[in-house]
Amino acid sequence: MKKPIKFIKLLYVGETDENGLPHGEGELRYVVEPDLEKEAQDPIHKGTGDLRYKGHFEHGLRHGEGDLHELGLTYNPVSQYAWYSEGEYDSCGRLIHSSNPSGSWKQYVQCWYPYFEGTWENDMPLKSRWGDKIRKSDLKYCQATRRDELEKSLPFTFNH
Repeated sequence: MKKPIKFIKLLYVGETDENGLPHGEGELRYVVEPDLEKEAQDPIHKGTGDLRYKGHFEHGLRHGEGDLHELGLTYNPVSQYAWYSEGEYDSCGRLIHSSNPSGSWKQYVQCWYPYFEGTWENDMPLKSRWGDKIRKSDLKYCQATRRDELEKSLPFTFNH
């Protein structure tokens, strides 16, 4: 059974209203409590799982165009190619000597996975930018990051 998401803090950068709530364009980062058990089994996942909403707000609620993503890992496909590394090249553009030791490139890199991209209304997704339905698994994250849900366990204050 999966553990529920536990947010430990919010980080906001962007426009605010007279009460200091997000209003206008901004980015809100939902910092998730680390899953130490998961990290112990697979250390490559350390630092993943945070969520980010980037878009429009109205008085602390997501409203208008915006995207909700989760920080995850993906395979770094270009890391295996010589042209990706820094170093000395010949006149034909071939790598002669790399500035980086062999194997110094990360096989996996952090990336943002989308949960919902589109229009929001009163802190909930309204219409997908791509015209597809919202999956139940993605809706879970949209609901967990609603302001009223966050206020149950976390003061709705922002670290700027």
